[in-house]
Amino acid sequence: MMLKRLCAALLTAAVSAGAFLTSLPALRAEALLFTPNCTVQSESAVLMNLDIGEIVYEKGADIKQMPAQLVQIMTAVVVLEECDDPTKKRLTAEEEMYDIFRGAEYQEDLRYANIEAGDTLTVEDLLYAMMLTSSCEAAQMLVTEFGGGDEDKFTEKMNEKAAELGMTNTRFTNGTGLYSARNVTTARDMMTLVQYAVNNVPRFDVIASANVYTPPSADGEGRTDDWTWTHSNLMTQETSEYFYNGVRGIKTSNSQEGGRCIACKGSRDGNNYLLVCLNSPLEDPEGESHFYHLEDAKNILDWAFIHLTFQDVLDESALLGQVKVNNAEGDDVVVLRPAQGYSCIWCDTTDINSVQQIFDKPAEVDAPVKAGDKLGTVTLKLSGDTLAEIDLIAASSVERSFWKYNLSEIPGFFRSKYLKRTWVLAIIFSLIYIALCVFFAFRYHEERKKRAAARAGHLQSRNQR
Repeated sequence: MMLKRLCAALLTAAVSAGAFLTSLPALRAEALLFTPNCTVQSESAVLMNLDIGEIVYEKGADIKQMPAQLVQIMTAVVVLEECDDPTKKRLTAEEEMYDIFRGAEYQEDLRYANIEAGDTLTVEDLLYAMMLTSSCEAAQMLVTEFGGGDEDKFTEKMNEKAAELGMTNTRFTNGTGLYSARNVTTARDMMTLVQYAVNNVPRFDVIASANVYTPPSADGEGRTDDWTWTHSNLMTQETSEYFYNGVRGIKTSNSQEGGRCIACKGSRDGNNYLLVCLNSPLEDPEGESHFYHLEDAKNILDWAFIHLTFQDVLDESALLGQVKVNNAEGDDVVVLRPAQGYSCIWCDTTDINSVQQIFDKPAEVDAPVKAGDKLGTVTLKLSGDTLAEIDLIAASSVERSFWKYNLSEIPGFFRSKYLKRTWVLAIIFSLIYIALCVFFAFRYHEERKKRAAARAGHLQSRNQR
């Protein structure tokens, strides 16, 4: 089992890396955080641009919340990554399963899909029932089957997957979403999970984004009415006052302790967003039931589609000043440009000219300079926050002048420390040479005196004979 999960993880990483590399834009695209021009009732919210995988808005993103039925997203991920063919594997509902629901602390939190003891459905059918209606029966059947009859073992798989994805503030205690004070996550962690599920888990996006589903066996079982499941996200239903064109799925939840939550996908004009809202109030100030989570989703997505667009903050072809070049052949300056451009999602209510360009470059450089040589950096800042630091490179080559270079080296030659060392060495060797000359001259003179004395003595002794 561990080997299978490891292989799946490696395959997922390879596919993700390949998709990322093939989708890289000409300009480096990143995202900033902006604040929508609306009141967000949900205690936590995160909006991600799915095209570049960057968060563009967050509120209370790291506050721990009770996800309730949103945990079923992880249940679906674990099942889909373990089940070879969800369309063929069939499961039967057992009577004892319902005892768990009868003993649940908050009965009003439970959602049913009319699955009764003895009913047999495929794993795929159960996934649709769970993701569209938050079916506690479907979730429990999947947990029991893929946990080997042990819910704790299935929960271990959920937490192992959460750790693998880097969901550091998440802890699952069950796979159904039944109330547990220890069942916690954050909007940021839940966004990590949803992004992974949509991009990497086969069939998840299809199942979680369906508006309505009826199992193929429903007609033969005479259960078409009972087993026609409509997505609980009213934003996907054209007859609903909350209908929002371009929104798909993915999951909603409602609980007395965790409020209303939603994770959905929104697409318009080629822009794709994932949104997670956690813990919005269940009721308005008058005590009436109210769908604040749907209002938040509509308002945030409206703001994103209207006000957020991709903008070039720094064009790759921009000319960013010049640097003096010493001993240049021809022009004695080189023009600088950024090594790469910088683009990001920008909110049109913020003046793009407010981005500061802070340069770190030398006053002058020596020739030769080759086009593309790094000659400094430019830092882009907004309200004191660094957006990017980009290399400044030479826009063209500048050759070195032979005569200018050699003439410029003459003053330096006389100031050179090597010249000083040469003079010192020359003096030392000269003194040594003079000393040797004096020494050998004196020695030669002494030798001549000795030879002269020897000849004189020889002549005197011969005369005496």
